[in-house]
Amino acid sequence: MTLNSLQLEKLSEKIGRDVTTPAGATYLCLDIGSKTGVDIGLNTVKRLVGVIPSDVTPRKTTLNIIANYLGYPNWDLLEDDTAMEGSGFGRKDIFIEMSELEEDTVVEVWWKPDRKILLRHDGCGQYSVLKSENSKLRPGDLLSLSQLAIGFPFIADKVFRDEKPLGCYRAADGAGITRLDVLED
Repeated sequence: MTLNSLQLEKLSEKIGRDVTTPAGATYLCLDIGSKTGVDIGLNTVKRLVGVIPSDVTPRKTTLNIIANYLGYPNWDLLEDDTAMEGSGFGRKDIFIEMSELEEDTVVEVWWKPDRKILLRHDGCGQYSVLKSENSKLRPGDLLSLSQLAIGFPFIADKVFRDEKPLGCYRAADGAGITRLDVLED
């Protein structure tokens, strides 16, 4: 189990650095031990922040230590708080309704480990890929997008390359989209 993007954001803010890197996870592990008086194994921390992939659910005591470190009495309250924030309601900073953007608007989308694409809205939820770094998408590809949100996978309903349909495209399944920027002209 990896913590959700809002929980990771809270941890990163607390230590003042990205916790989703090996160095950040190590720093976080040491800081948790020094602030709470309870040590969590480094590999456990790396699993929680997504440095090491894992489907294993951590012990409740481990999650309670994380919650205490962030100032919450227990994991359930932290989870409730971050689940409410992550619902998308009222969180314009993490959610973009792609079909509602003005035509010719450019959007930059980032996800791990080092993926980035630049998209231009062609109208009616159709986007052209202007630039692609370390992604299977290529400049010139046409995408059909409805919504994008930080912490959720990147999903294009339809992809066309050289006017040929390629089907749907899904990326960023792990930690989800890490950054969304609507660029001003």
